[in-house]
Amino acid sequence: MDSKKHPKGVEAHDDRITNLPDDLKSNILERLPLEEAVRTSFLSRKWRYTWASIPNLAFDVYFVKAPESTKFIDTVLLLHQGPIRKFYLSSKDLTVVPIERWILVLSRHGLEEINIRCYSMWRMPSCFFTIQSLKKVYLNDCILKLPHTFCGLKLLQFLSLDSCTISDDDFEKLVSSCPLLENLYLLFTSLRAVKINSPNLKLVKIDGFDQKYIHLITPGLIEASLSFLELSNDKIDYGNCLIDMFCSLSKIERLHLGCGVILYLKRGNNLKLPLKFDHLKELYMQLYVEDRNEATFAFSLLQNAPNLQYLRLAICPIGFDALVSIGTFWDLAMHKIVFEHLKFASIMYRGSVTESGLLPVRLLLFAAPLLEKMHIINYRKDFEFLKKLVSFKRASKEAEILLFDSVEDQYV
Repeated sequence: MDSKKHPKGVEAHDDRITNLPDDLKSNILERLPLEEAVRTSFLSRKWRYTWASIPNLAFDVYFVKAPESTKFIDTVLLLHQGPIRKFYLSSKDLTVVPIERWILVLSRHGLEEINIRCYSMWRMPSCFFTIQSLKKVYLNDCILKLPHTFCGLKLLQFLSLDSCTISDDDFEKLVSSCPLLENLYLLFTSLRAVKINSPNLKLVKIDGFDQKYIHLITPGLIEASLSFLELSNDKIDYGNCLIDMFCSLSKIERLHLGCGVILYLKRGNNLKLPLKFDHLKELYMQLYVEDRNEATFAFSLLQNAPNLQYLRLAICPIGFDALVSIGTFWDLAMHKIVFEHLKFASIMYRGSVTESGLLPVRLLLFAAPLLEKMHIINYRKDFEFLKKLVSFKRASKEAEILLFDSVEDQYV
């Protein structure tokens, strides 16, 4: 008997680790943090460079000092073999790392998705705009400037710019040069005039401080979300610009209107919408229920959305232009609006539940004959509220009313 042979159990264990099928090894490595995946090179000779073919690279080096993280990323990119489909990087400061060199390497590996999270402003190198394989891009705190030779990103489907700086003209050219773009997120960017010409765009989300102008040429758009946190004192006709934008949303199916939208419309002195939203099925709206302008706009939108099925309202108690006779104002709506297709409604109170805060609840129960369920959130266990709720007339005898202390309680 050969005394140099390993014990039977050890040999079997070694074989199981060393001789795993390549696809199984790759599957294991993709589930590990990248640092741990690289360490598997010490398992055996057959494992030494297996990690180097991982298609998805994620570097979370926010708490790692720049010299150490730079060396590690350089090593991984230098030794990597095959395509790199996804690249994720979270870093505290990209001004002290060779981001241009890394982007250049990625451009040669068939990169499809890039997600860079940095918490100080950094500049995107021009070679980024030559990566024609890109399908998804997530960037924040990034300065973007298109090179003169830019000819578009032909496969890009998803673009998210968070707190990024880009000129209005460059942004317009970027979006119009991505023919397959379907999802666009603009969160607190430097843009003042947002011009979007994108025939295949299906979803747009704009959260901003002070967009002066929004112009959409998006015939395929089915979902839009708008919020504006601040308005400048510039004498600009924001409201009519926004009305023009709404006219391009005639085929929208899902609409989210957050804070500031009606303030923009108020500046244009035009709170009635000139078109119908026949395709609108889901609507979220933040509403100052005692504000004349907010109520006028809400009624106009609801009257022009005959096929609405899901309605979510966030109710704020005090408006900027309160009506003394707000109850009468809402009473008139009860005889003008019928929610013929509404199945679900959600009312969330931000602040105390006032007398006027009950008016939207009364309207929906009175005018929605097919209502199946209503969620009322943050009602603060107000006994007077419950007594009035029970007294409201209901068009739907099947409507179920559920009360929740918080938004999270709905999903417990």
